[in-house]
Amino acid sequence: MKSSICKLMSLLGVVAVGISSVNATPLNPGSSIALPAEADPIGGVTIASISVPFVAPTFSGTLVSKVWSGDLSNPFAGGLTFTYELSNNPFSPDPIDRFTLSSYLGFSTDASYQSGALISPVVPTSVVRNPSGNQISFNFTGPFEGTLLPGSSSPILVIQTSATSFQNSFAAIINSSSVNVATFAPLTVPEPGTAALLILGAVSLALRRKK
Repeated sequence: MKSSICKLMSLLGVVAVGISSVNATPLNPGSSIALPAEADPIGGVTIASISVPFVAPTFSGTLVSKVWSGDLSNPFAGGLTFTYELSNNPFSPDPIDRFTLSSYLGFSTDASYQSGALISPVVPTSVVRNPSGNQISFNFTGPFEGTLLPGSSSPILVIQTSATSFQNSFAAIINSSSVNVATFAPLTVPEPGTAALLILGAVSLALRRKK
């Protein structure tokens, strides 16, 4: 009986490792990749969700943002997964070229788009992380394939991270004009030395006010 249980646990371990390794598509600072189709996120629960309509001079649409905890396909144990779905309204004059997110500095990230959609979404032609690692951009380029034309939507865009907390943030949606839209991003926790300086500054300010 013990032998059978051990074999089963070993098999589950192999499967778990297999899922992580197959689904891992690291997006390192300074890199650009073609976005792969994966089943992410797998399992887990949504701990934050927001749907925000936006209007720019040359386009309008909606951004749906979610934060997931317990995503079994996240290669960074205990990390949060962020998903984003972008749509361009049918009456927009222009397509959408780029979707940019910030506050990823210092975190490991893995990028993909969710496979298995019932409709045919427009997949970004690339995803880019700037050299500092803070900014991640999904690029929709043309002239036709990959362009987020009026009336079209992106698939669910997935960023798996090593972050354990999140914050309210803004995304930039860009073409010949641009607009900032409310969304979610990882919460950067100050290093111990920085946190100590912040506390010391707050105490010093409180003492001055007392005087």
